[in-house]
Amino acid sequence: MEPTVDRERLEAIAAAIVAARPRPHHPDLLARLAAAAPGWSFVHRLSRGGWYRPGGVVTARGELISPDLVGWAESAWEAADEDGARIQAACQGKPEEADLRFDIGLPPDEGEPMATRQAGVTHYLTAQYGQAPETFIQLEIEELREIASHRLGSGEVPDSVEDLISPRHSESEGRPLRPPVYRLRLINDIARVLARLTLQQVGSTPAAVRFLADWTMAQGGDTALSDHWLMQISHWSDRFGVERIGLKPMPLRDYLRPPVPAAEDGPTLAHALGEYDRRIGYRLAWYFDMVAGRGVPVSVAELVSDHWEAGFRYLPERHAKCVMDFVRAPYRT
Repeated sequence: MEPTVDRERLEAIAAAIVAARPRPHHPDLLARLAAAAPGWSFVHRLSRGGWYRPGGVVTARGELISPDLVGWAESAWEAADEDGARIQAACQGKPEEADLRFDIGLPPDEGEPMATRQAGVTHYLTAQYGQAPETFIQLEIEELREIASHRLGSGEVPDSVEDLISPRHSESEGRPLRPPVYRLRLINDIARVLARLTLQQVGSTPAAVRFLADWTMAQGGDTALSDHWLMQISHWSDRFGVERIGLKPMPLRDYLRPPVPAAEDGPTLAHALGEYDRRIGYRLAWYFDMVAGRGVPVSVAELVSDHWEAGFRYLPERHAKCVMDFVRAPYRT
């Protein structure tokens, strides 16, 4: 386990991401990443969109007033002595609130300012650098487009900062103001994250570690984990204030109907499991979906174990070992 994300390479990757132009299939981004991180061949795996976050404040013509809508709104609320009517009057350019308009950073004679939102898509990319399933770099990149949200000063008088920054559905414009941009969100060496997880959970085996061990056994080293799964990483502090880390497998594909045959005899179940694996595209897929809580019931593993004990053995030995170990000591990721 040699590669890791040192500061120099991290800075080069971040610069490449910012410089890239968002395009379908990300050709410019992938080319720049290849130049910034020689030896790491990044592959786009998954995109998840439909999320928003507060943007900034702009004039009616789109000129920037503040890049931070929340910070601006909190300052304006305080400057107006928490009086929404005063803020609304200042945004509308009424003479009696000219001083407040100046204090909250709004230029004169520009009309009502506009709040913006960042419409986002998160792109997940991976680069494999070793044979072990966890030896890959996972990159999360946000593609952001600033859009017009709502006019500050229109509609009902705001009762709070939240009212000021949140548009009513009928008022939201959704008009793009600028071309989209890429920004680095997270980059992780999954092997390093796994090592940290193992160290923090002394005395027991973390579920993610068992998942990866089962993957290694089931696939025999010829199917990369990152072809089918990403890793969702979480951080929190325990009750003693110690920082903790979590790791949860996240599938790249949509949910499939679980392989629960109408009959429980061996041939019927063997066919159902084989068909499920074929549709997913790798060996023992039903088992990994079961462990990850993807709709496959634990009863399937228990039935396979019963068949195995009865001498009906339709799984390879290494697959059966994963199942039998699970039945003896179940776990969920």
